[in-house]
Amino acid sequence: MVHDEQFWRVFDTCLAGLPPEQGRVFMMREFIELDSDEICAALQLSTSNLHVLLYRARLRLRECLEDSWVKAGEKRS
Repeated sequence: MVHDEQFWRVFDTCLAGLPPEQGRVFMMREFIELDSDEICAALQLSTSNLHVLLYRARLRLRECLEDSWVKAGEKRS
């Protein structure tokens, strides 16, 4: 349970570090669970632009989590 709380704190920090538009589309897709058409309509984005933003957001989150969570966990072990 402590690890879950620590993970979500790290995740929140990583999410906050995303450029605003990437963070917004990631939250709309993954947490609010809107589909692509709804997000595109709400933010006036093309489908291809949305997919690029989501790709970049996921890539940055993965890199941040690897640096802040995975590697930090290896140091703790």
